[in-house]
Amino acid sequence: MLTRSAAVVIPLMMATVAVAQPAPPLPPPRPIETPAPAIPPAPRPQAPLAPTAEVPPAIPGADECLAGLKAAGFEIEPAEPPQVSNELCRIETPVRLKAVPVPTKPETVVRLANQPILACRFAGPFGHWIGDLVAPLVADIKGSELKAVQTGPGFECRNRNRATTGKLSSHAQGLAIDIAGFELANGATLRIKPEPDTAPDPALAALRTAACGWFTTILGPGSDEAHHDHLHVDIERHGSSDRYRICQ
Repeated sequence: MLTRSAAVVIPLMMATVAVAQPAPPLPPPRPIETPAPAIPPAPRPQAPLAPTAEVPPAIPGADECLAGLKAAGFEIEPAEPPQVSNELCRIETPVRLKAVPVPTKPETVVRLANQPILACRFAGPFGHWIGDLVAPLVADIKGSELKAVQTGPGFECRNRNRATTGKLSSHAQGLAIDIAGFELANGATLRIKPEPDTAPDPALAALRTAACGWFTTILGPGSDEAHHDHLHVDIERHGSSDRYRICQ
């Protein structure tokens, strides 16, 4: 049993212990927060750009075109287009094509019997097709040199297929020509119009197929009634690309 004095001492000791006990540690001070950098607003989505059409190749100037043909050995002369009533029939840099060289046969030329009037930029590929491809091919298959090519007039102010209405023909720009036949040095003529009950001539079939690599339009017998007796070639652009071909 505790005495009175002991009862007094114990509370005092407990008080002393309570006072002497250290205070709990404080949490470390929070670091000073720096403001976050401003986030730029998200860019607004832009509408997709519309596809652009293929840029057409530059057309050489008149002097440049004429000089190029003469340097290649073409026999040409500047020409005045025939007078027409339709002002939409326009030919750029018209030339009269008389003859083209055959590179594989130096000093040899193929005559254009009708001396067609063509736009200068069409006279180039047409003449090279004759001299570079048709002449060697015909000579190899037929065993006789190509002497001349029978054609229409070239430039004509008319609608396609000579229709009374509709779109203008590429002839109305001097960018087309109709071929009736090929005269050989031995006196024979390869006519485009097929003979009744006769198989197609292999030389004509070959050059017609090869023409698809030179022109954008090739039409002939079997294509339609309008081309039953001649071969039509032109470089008119179909759509946005000059790679599209009509080979019939």
